[in-house]
Amino acid sequence: MCSVNRKVFWVHFLVWILFFAYWADSEAQSLHTIEDKLAIAENLAGYSYRWDAKDAEGFSNLFAADGVMERWRGDEFVMTSRVTGRKAIFDYAKRSHEGRLADRQTRHHFSALVFLELSESTAITEHLALITHQTADSRIPFITASGTYRNTWAKTDRGWKISKRVLSLD
Repeated sequence: MCSVNRKVFWVHFLVWILFFAYWADSEAQSLHTIEDKLAIAENLAGYSYRWDAKDAEGFSNLFAADGVMERWRGDEFVMTSRVTGRKAIFDYAKRSHEGRLADRQTRHHFSALVFLELSESTAITEHLALITHQTADSRIPFITASGTYRNTWAKTDRGWKISKRVLSLD
């Protein structure tokens, strides 16, 4: 093999090695991204099921230890709506389920999940929500709220957890 052909061979060989290394890294990156998105989507589905089943402990375990919940109506923060910390979130859920929601079945209908940001350790998602209630006296469920949830997620040693949940009511 002449020296020019040898150089061309090695250049092509190195290009292929670099391409393969890039491709393999991209594939691994994509697989991790897909796994993270699925884990977050599954936890988000758990939010509806746990709240609607009046499972205060399971609901609060979806949040990071220092997790936050709050509500906004348009551009206005709803005073007294901020709940901070997993224990406070548990207490809020238990109080709600045993008090104001004791006589009704709630349903949180979530749709249109989008990932606004996703890194190895944090994510921000947004989805639409329609919240219905049904009492023993109501033949059909009735809409009580609609809006958008924006969740900030943190990857913890216990998996993806909600670090901040903001409900923006319509």
